Amino acid sequence: MKLSVIAPIGTTPPVITEFIQYVEDGLGERVSDLTVIYTSDPFVVSCTDLAEQAVLDRYPHIHFHRYQLGFEDIDSQERLSEFMLNAAMLLRDQVEKFKADKVYVNSAGGRKDALIALSTLCQFLPVSGIFHIVMPDVKSFNIELERAKHDIEMFGTTEDKKTYYLSKKSLFEPLMYPHPSTYSVIKIPVIPFPPSVLQKLVKILSSSKTEIRSSGLDPKHAKMLASIGIVTSDRSHLYPTDEGRFLLKIIKTIHK
Repeated sequence: MKLSVIAPIGTTPPVITEFIQYVEDGLGERVSDLTVIYTSDPFVVSCTDLAEQAVLDRYPHIHFHRYQLGFEDIDSQERLSEFMLNAAMLLRDQVEKFKADKVYVNSAGGRKDALIALSTLCQFLPVSGIFHIVMPDVKSFNIELERAKHDIEMFGTTEDKKTYYLSKKSLFEPLMYPHPSTYSVIKIPVIPFPPSVLQKLVKILSSSKTEIRSSGLDPKHAKMLASIGIVTSDRSHLYPTDEGRFLLKIIKTIHK
C-alpha cells in the first residue's frame, strides 16, 4: 500500500520532519511520496531545502517532491484562490500520478488561511487523514530555531546542500527530529462529500439556472448553499455565484 503525504511549509521546517517521523516511526507506516508546497520567500526556500535534506538523510526511500508557488506570501484573495487551485491539482496528483492508496495532509506548516483552505479541499477527495502538530514547549523550540536561522539561510546559497547538511548534522538533526515525547500529533476529522451529492453540486454550478425541485438536493441543503454564498436562490431556482463557479473549478481540477 502506497502512502503519500502533502504538506505546506513556512518558516518552521521541523514540522515536515516531525510528521514524517510520527508516521514512519510512531504509526509504523512507510511513506512513499512527500509533496511540500512552499512560496518564493527566500527564507521559506531555505527551510524547504533543509527539510528535503533532513528527510532524504533519514528516510532515503521517500520520494521528495517540491512545488513552489509563484509568490512570496498568501496575502490576498487572488493568491489564496491560486493556492487552492494549485493544492487541488497536487491532491489529485497524489492519487493519479503517485498512485497513492492513502493520502495524509500535514496542516502544521504555512499560513493559517492556506491551511484552512487546504483542509476544505480535502472534503472533495477522500484523504485518509488531516493532521496538526502541537509542541507544548514552543518557546524553547523557537529559541533553538532562531539560533539555527543563519545556518538555515545558508541552505539557500550553498550548491552542495547534501554536504552542507552533513557538515552541520549535529546542529540540524536534533532540531529537525526532536524526541517524539516533546510534541504531539493530532488528527482533525473531515467528512468527505458523498460522490452523489458532489455530482449534483457540479451540475448546479455548471448551469446558469437550476430548478430546485429537479436539482436532486434536499431543500434545506440548497438553503445552506445559498446562505454561504455558493448560490443565490429565489422560490424555485438556484443560480451559481462567482464563488460557486470558483468552487466548480476546484472540484473539476481534483476530479479531472
